[in-house]
Amino acid sequence: MSKARTKSLPKGLLVAFAILAVVVLFVVDLCVGPANIKLSNFSAVLDPDSVEHIAFFRMRMPAALMAVGAGMSLGLAGAVMQTILNNPLASPFTLGVSSAASLGAAIVFVMALPMVFVTGGALVLALLSVLVIFAVGKYIEMSNSSLVLAGIALNFLFDAFLSLIQYRASEESLSYIVFWTMGGLTRASYPQAWILLSTFVVVFAVLLRNAWNLTALKFGEARAEALGVKVGRVKILSLVLASILTALAVSFCGKIGFIGLAAPHLARRLVSEDQRFYLTSSAILGAMILLVSSILSKLIVPGVVVPIGIISSIIGIPFLVYALTSQRRQRAV
Repeated sequence: MSKARTKSLPKGLLVAFAILAVVVLFVVDLCVGPANIKLSNFSAVLDPDSVEHIAFFRMRMPAALMAVGAGMSLGLAGAVMQTILNNPLASPFTLGVSSAASLGAAIVFVMALPMVFVTGGALVLALLSVLVIFAVGKYIEMSNSSLVLAGIALNFLFDAFLSLIQYRASEESLSYIVFWTMGGLTRASYPQAWILLSTFVVVFAVLLRNAWNLTALKFGEARAEALGVKVGRVKILSLVLASILTALAVSFCGKIGFIGLAAPHLARRLVSEDQRFYLTSSAILGAMILLVSSILSKLIVPGVVVPIGIISSIIGIPFLVYALTSQRRQRAV
């Protein structure tokens, strides 16, 4: 066994254990919920005419698949953004991409367009927000920290427009918008889950092929260019792919915050900055966090499913504090 392979083995084991944890949490998520489904009576679940079958396969299974898909998508998007901007505060939530996608979905609701256009509206505004931040930042030569601040400013701007739309929306549109702003998995469907999961696989494969280029960016843009990396092309491609994943997750599940911030921080602690393991771990840990949030959302209030965006935000706040304090320590050094 080569020396390089020996060094990478512990990271590979950590990733394997994380995947196993996702499988366990996925099963637990399927077994938890308002409907009383017991594993000892699993024959009832297999009966197509039973209430247990409907609750398990038509409600819980799509929601659990969506939790995995959205968690992996947001975790991967956050890892890409933190790598490209070299800032631990970068994420789809703090850069305003989630808010832009939510605003795009809300505009579709207010215009009374078919539901199929929700994803398109979310995707257009998410990509537009990223391109605006990147283009303006490059034009006025903003630092990476300033780009994050600009993203936070856009986040507040999009939230203000979203509140204005809610104020003027009809009751039917308002109910959809409120669901999107809180975030939830209760309206998940199999087609949505498969679309998100398949898109994640394609995006993950593309990013994994660029793992070396992304790793080189951690040494600074000047050194990366000296190593032959086309920095501008890599940054734009990665940001667009991350925005696509974020827009899909938001259009299907609503605005779920802090997954893209918390998962990359945990991954960095486990496998360091090697993008091959870092991207993979961030995605897996994102799925773990969202599955845990889904389980807690069904256990906190008996018989009621609390919006998952509330739970994920509560879980993610400590990681935001950690990111702020770690950034302060780096400046002190």
